[in-house]
Amino acid sequence: MNLKSEDKARIKRDRARDAIALALASRWEEAEALNREIVVDFPRDVEAYNRLGKALSELGQYKRAKEAFSQALDISPANGIARKNLQRLAHLNEEAATPKHGSKVTPRLFIEERGKTATVSLRNLPAGGDHLRMAPGDAVELRISDDGLTVESPEEQYLGEIEPKLAQPLARLIEGGNRYAAAVTSVKEQSLVIIIKEIYQHRSQYGTISFPNNQPTGGIYPYPGAPPLPSDMDLEEEEIEFERPPIIDWDDEGDATIPAPPLGR
Repeated sequence: MNLKSEDKARIKRDRARDAIALALASRWEEAEALNREIVVDFPRDVEAYNRLGKALSELGQYKRAKEAFSQALDISPANGIARKNLQRLAHLNEEAATPKHGSKVTPRLFIEERGKTATVSLRNLPAGGDHLRMAPGDAVELRISDDGLTVESPEEQYLGEIEPKLAQPLARLIEGGNRYAAAVTSVKEQSLVIIIKEIYQHRSQYGTISFPNNQPTGGIYPYPGAPPLPSDMDLEEEEIEFERPPIIDWDDEGDATIPAPPLGR
């Protein structure tokens, strides 16, 4: 017996919700399998093909990811998400592809704090476009080098350098015992932007501000893509939630984005 149209809509909605949850948890193999089931039952589901392409990209299966995004474009030629992802994947080498094993960072890393956080656009990006494998929310590592600080993926893949004006004093603080966390906030063909946050100050560095010239941008940003909260809002006294947007990776303007998880205490 054929399912009623309202039953089909409910099943499609429930599966999409589960697929988004798997992606938010970085359970990419399960996300791939579920989205494949969805496109079998709903062969014109553009969002499912985009989610499938995203999962395959995270697993390093770029050829199959291109096929999924191409299918989304065949169904909806004006779909900007699929088009931008195909443009991004065109720069990546299928033979060199390996799945990413890095974790997403906690959303609170993206809360700006005066003197403790800085947003940095990296210099000297890798010539092969390897930085395009990263996505907003991916954790990165800071490495002290002869010239200052380089940035690497958790798999020790070079991603770029921090400008010397910031890198040199920051390297001294790291050598002095301070610890910092960092993550990607924006990915484009010619740029990679990260946020750096002081997470521990060694007692020998007491009174030294990590980022004395950094000015917060006027809001508290729990995650890339989330709207700013008022700068005077006390997060410890109020529980704030954002409606979770659909999972996407590049918007129609070409900016990389990820969903904003609910923010609470």
